[in-house]
Amino acid sequence: MKKILYMFLSAAALVGCSQDNDLAAESSVEDKAEQKEQSLNTQNDLDKYLEQKIAKPFNINILYRFTDNERYEGYSFVPTDYQKAIEFANVFHYLFIEPYVKIKGQNFLKEYSFSKIILVGEYAYEAGGTYVLGWASAGKKIHLLNINNLQSHNIYQLTSGPFQTLYHEVAHTWHQAKLYPTSFDRITASDYKYGNWTNLVHEEALKSGFIQPYCAYNADEDFVETIARYMVYYNAKQDCGCATTDQSRWGRAYRNQDLDSSVTDAQHLAANVTTDDTDANVAIYRAIPDGFDREQYTAWKAKFSNYGDASGTYYSTKVWEEELKKADEKIRPTETYTGKEKLEQKMVIIKKYLQDEWQLDLDVLRKEVRSRYPYVVGKDFEGNTVPRKDFSTLNLN
Repeated sequence: MKKILYMFLSAAALVGCSQDNDLAAESSVEDKAEQKEQSLNTQNDLDKYLEQKIAKPFNINILYRFTDNERYEGYSFVPTDYQKAIEFANVFHYLFIEPYVKIKGQNFLKEYSFSKIILVGEYAYEAGGTYVLGWASAGKKIHLLNINNLQSHNIYQLTSGPFQTLYHEVAHTWHQAKLYPTSFDRITASDYKYGNWTNLVHEEALKSGFIQPYCAYNADEDFVETIARYMVYYNAKQDCGCATTDQSRWGRAYRNQDLDSSVTDAQHLAANVTTDDTDANVAIYRAIPDGFDREQYTAWKAKFSNYGDASGTYYSTKVWEEELKKADEKIRPTETYTGKEKLEQKMVIIKKYLQDEWQLDLDVLRKEVRSRYPYVVGKDFEGNTVPRKDFSTLNLN
């Protein structure tokens, strides 16, 4: 499977797939050729770092120089800036390798991960107003584009871009080694669209039981993309600490006499009779998922900006439960379950599969990764200054 990740100039990021049946044979030959070519070059500090810190211990080769074997006909590639390659290598080690090794150990990552990352400086443009974000082949080889514009201290750019792709691709290696239960496939079996997934809008995808439209390509892509989105989205249950069973404190109870007896008739009228209520809190609170204190939840979301631009530019500022709230409808009247219920069923299967087959707690891994966010940004979630990691220099010790 060779996947091409697209970005339409007027739309959000998309992912497309095409078959590549000769991948395995090609990969072995290409690896040997690239290793021979690189061995003829005098190693600089980055080459030494990549070999000593990443390739040898984890069997992950990061290529930032072009080789003929890694070019795609019809595209003009821009080389990766040397300094940006250093920054990527450092961030990759800190945010990807170290958390996986801490939770599962070196051998796990060495055996069950992609084996090659090819860095490309800019997007590769196509006719028709699209440009390529990257390629990925069978969970083993990844082309990451636009590395020259990497912002190594912008956690939302990192997690909405290269790291979401990395989480997606590493999950492919897991299900290729040990199959996930067929019960996962059956949840949304009638709604997989394969090549027609691009016609699915986000709202319809959610109501169908897909966390984003590309999940409707097939069950394998659904499985890994659901994991990736779960990793990068905020999660109110885990991150907010504002859960409550007191329904009068829920968002939908705001000025709702049925759920909050303290609401006055005037407040009830203002919120429920007219559609042009000027109180902005009505819209804000009613968007909050059930089960959370509306004031604490709103204060929690206000802190997203302490990590950077939380205006919606980056999809990793989304909240998992808010997406599920949007999915809380049936895509068809004949359906037994809402999209939210289907997504919840999928996550139960995913977490149980990872725990039973790999002894991997997805929430523990997610927590470990996110515990590193402050040191990428230089601020903790509360906005306090903390030491920021220096990704601009290499540590060969």
